Amino acid sequence: MSARDEHSLELTVPAIIRFKGLLCSVMVIAGCAMALYTGATGPFQPPVQRSLFLLILLPLLFMRVPSGLIKDTYVETVSGLILGALSIFVMAWYIIDYERLAFDPFINHSDVVVGIIGLILVLESVRRTVGMLLTLFLSASLAFAYFGNYMPTLFRHSGLSLHEIVSNIYFGTDGVFGTPVGVTSTFIVMIVMLGAFLSVTGGVEMFMDITKAIAGRFVGGPAKMAVVGSAMMGTITGATVANVATTGAITIPLMKRSGYQPAFAGAVEALASSGGQLMPPIMGAAAFIMIDFLNMNYIDLMVNAVVPSFLFFFSVYIVIHVRSVKRNLKPLPKSEIPTLGNALRQRGHMLLPLVLLVYLLIERFGIMYVAFFAVLSAIVLSYARSTTRLGLKGFYQAFDETMNALIPLVGITAGSGILIGVLSATGLNLKITYLIEYVAQGSLFVTLLTSMVVCIILGMGLPTVAAYLILAALVPTSIINLGIPPVAAHLFIFYFAILSAITPPVCTGAYVAAGIANADPMKTAYEAIRLGLIVYLLPFAFVYSPSLILIGSLWDSAISITTCIIGITFWAYGLEGFVRQPIGPLLRAAFLLSGVLLVWPVFTISMVGLVVGTIAGAVTLLSKRRGHAV
Repeated sequence: MSARDEHSLELTVPAIIRFKGLLCSVMVIAGCAMALYTGATGPFQPPVQRSLFLLILLPLLFMRVPSGLIKDTYVETVSGLILGALSIFVMAWYIIDYERLAFDPFINHSDVVVGIIGLILVLESVRRTVGMLLTLFLSASLAFAYFGNYMPTLFRHSGLSLHEIVSNIYFGTDGVFGTPVGVTSTFIVMIVMLGAFLSVTGGVEMFMDITKAIAGRFVGGPAKMAVVGSAMMGTITGATVANVATTGAITIPLMKRSGYQPAFAGAVEALASSGGQLMPPIMGAAAFIMIDFLNMNYIDLMVNAVVPSFLFFFSVYIVIHVRSVKRNLKPLPKSEIPTLGNALRQRGHMLLPLVLLVYLLIERFGIMYVAFFAVLSAIVLSYARSTTRLGLKGFYQAFDETMNALIPLVGITAGSGILIGVLSATGLNLKITYLIEYVAQGSLFVTLLTSMVVCIILGMGLPTVAAYLILAALVPTSIINLGIPPVAAHLFIFYFAILSAITPPVCTGAYVAAGIANADPMKTAYEAIRLGLIVYLLPFAFVYSPSLILIGSLWDSAISITTCIIGITFWAYGLEGFVRQPIGPLLRAAFLLSGVLLVWPVFTISMVGLVVGTIAGAVTLLSKRRGHAV
């Protein structure tokens, strides 16, 4: 290369990077403008809404998420622009002629070429945002669709031609432009925008101040802050890794300073942040996809999820409390604890959009409508205090955070459309259901155990949305066929999709927490499992006893919730080996056993657990008086 060419390239690279930045800003504003417009007036026809969403988000993804394969900045930038332009082209192709492409199975050769390019772009978006594992899995599903007649007998089908693959899996309403992208382009984008405006106006600081005021003054305050803070931050982030990164950056150093071991501090944050996606009123993004699968109202799902989320956080909280008392860990210093009144005076008005959201949901308004007015109220209320007031920079920051949060979701949801399309077109979902039912032989426990293993294995290393989407297409039917309410079956797999974030060997939540705590990732993950072991039993409990998800009589629900609370408390005593004083192995075993029996949702078994735990408690008190442990 001549000196003139090198000089020309030196001038060109910054210009291209600036052009890419300008184009990204335009796409950010266009994406949020579309979301606000459709939130106010109602969505476009589903194919148009979904393809417009992908037309904006896929190019943004390729321009902002590096490929990881190219080291040269110039080549990386140009390749991102080219892939972005291709994304716009294939989406525009679909928008222009969507009535024919979405509903007419007889597509032409040009459509096939465009569809293949579109599938490749979706697979690349998955690789960039989620990783190679899911990309290979989705590629294998496409290969399965094409080479179906070569598969083993149980999974054999006639095989789909390229025309059929493109028609059904790319253009079809059960494919890339299916329900997951539809939910993301309507409900989720508005909820994410609400979270972004709350964050930009100081929502993180407000929640952490409230958390310090509520939990910081108690024994083991920093760890309890992680639990309370992660529950509250789930309202903004709805994602394990984001929750760990935001609250963990504050709580983990405080826990270490208070005397907790690094691995334990990371484990507490990872486990608590995982549960943030269960927390009403704004659960994780997967919850919005769940209501579409179940065709139910969001407020009904909130009601079903409130007890499981409470029991999740209570189980973490009580274990932390027992350990804190056992080790005499101190609260936060008073000088570091803000008053609740000051926290609410400064930014408390920014909680009102959440109150409005819950009220409108209770009144049974549509989620997109509700979220739009919650966003609008957040914007208006931000001007009530100088500490939260938004300028043009603040608006753009909120828009930018919204699009950045949606970038991973666009790859996940479009990619999951490939899997759902393959399952639907080949009948594989029915065969997997049959296989689970054949292994279980009508046993609900074996069905649940098999489903749990499948959920944890398939969920490893995946964001909860991706894990839930894959699992929802494969697992719940076999549980529902045994007479279990559909919402209980879907909450079961949602629960384990969440827990896969802390389950080794691939556990993203634990990895991020370990990085902040400067601890060993695997040790952090195993510590998180130890802390949350009783949590793994809770999904079995609410499947066997739907009263735990508030299905049935209030009396049954009250009994089930009470026995679970007592059981979790006994379990914490046994796990930590401490009830006002150290206890010996025999009493630890008795408390652990009573905890499991009380959580198990059979009344007679729970009563046995209550007797065992009561006896263990009585023996503990007697041994304390005598001055020795049993």
